[in-house]
Amino acid sequence: MITIALIGSTSFCQKVRALAALDSSYHLECYEYKDPAEAPQLVKTIERCDVLMFSGSLPYDFSKQQLEQLQIPVVYLRQDVQALAITLLKAVQLGYSLMRVSLDYRHEEEWQSLCNDLHHPPTMQTFCLQSAQPSQPVLAFHRKALDSGQIDLAITSIHAVYDQLCEEGYPVIRIIDTDNDILHTLAKAKEQALLVKAEAAQIAVGLIRGQHCSQEELAEFAQLMGATLTKREHGIAIYSTVGKVKSVIAHPLFKKWHNALHEDVRIAFGSGRSMETAYNNALVASSFPQTKKFYFMDAKQTLHGPYPIVEQQLTHSIEHPQLVTIAQRVHLSTQNMSRIFAYAALQHNEPFTAAQLAQFLQVTRRTAERMLKKLHDANYITIIGEQSVHRKGRPSALYRFKLPTLTK
Repeated sequence: MITIALIGSTSFCQKVRALAALDSSYHLECYEYKDPAEAPQLVKTIERCDVLMFSGSLPYDFSKQQLEQLQIPVVYLRQDVQALAITLLKAVQLGYSLMRVSLDYRHEEEWQSLCNDLHHPPTMQTFCLQSAQPSQPVLAFHRKALDSGQIDLAITSIHAVYDQLCEEGYPVIRIIDTDNDILHTLAKAKEQALLVKAEAAQIAVGLIRGQHCSQEELAEFAQLMGATLTKREHGIAIYSTVGKVKSVIAHPLFKKWHNALHEDVRIAFGSGRSMETAYNNALVASSFPQTKKFYFMDAKQTLHGPYPIVEQQLTHSIEHPQLVTIAQRVHLSTQNMSRIFAYAALQHNEPFTAAQLAQFLQVTRRTAERMLKKLHDANYITIIGEQSVHRKGRPSALYRFKLPTLTK
């Protein structure tokens, strides 16, 4: 099932919940704000999901810096000309003259176009919203217009402005978020999440070539990938998925491993609809040698790289405030909690067992199970099923992480 994280006002989230209840193909997790400027902080608190949806372009613009850290698709509800036209019609039905209305709107050219289509000059007082527009100037604009006596009604696209003007007793209506627009955005969110999942599930092959890669280095690579190595004609291959490869090559532990390799060792990755196609694409990618760099060739034979891309440091200090708080809550050391976050990043939201976690942490399975119980009791993981075994004994529980995103 697709999980959609929604960031929006309380009233918007309530409306979307009611519409989402009609579709059982996805699960909605809402993160509510009082003002769009709070959206960046909410982005930092979202649990692992498949796609992030915003209630509009304003909270999206506020959050752009935080979104750079996410590896999931992001969509937002776009207020279009139809929504504005319906809102103006509502104002007329309520008995207001469009000549005595104040309006804030994001897309000035669309407002001008609508006026032209209506053969109605834009003589009402308008405020063109900028990217990441603070609410206070918009509030001041509507207050001044209404207090002047020349305006009888404020029309706003910002929920926080609407709530404040209502509280102060001013006549105000919101630009209507139509059911059709919301359902269309939900469908777009679901479609993008499915596309990412389909790509992530594609077969991928990692290829290591060269004579100076030790058995310990090969074993560490296999552990990072969570798979076994296979000797092929042109080198050592490891079979995985695109999603797993992308999460691994972005991980600090992989970068540390890669930096320690001998200069003569070449690695490359490829993906495809079959194992052989993925292997051949990895082989082609390995033919573009660069010192301490590697490439990835996808199923369409598009070459990506060179990797690793220089990015901001992804690791977190064991003194990180969020990490310390979580460690205290689950009664684990900050060192162990930091390693668990590292493993969660490698998992790319995939299910795992206690044995797999134990192998990564280099602890016994019993110790890993005790850690998982503490995490489960604190609602940082969920049990999603069981993994059947082909020998005597109980099936292994399958877990999925629900850890928050640590801020930098």
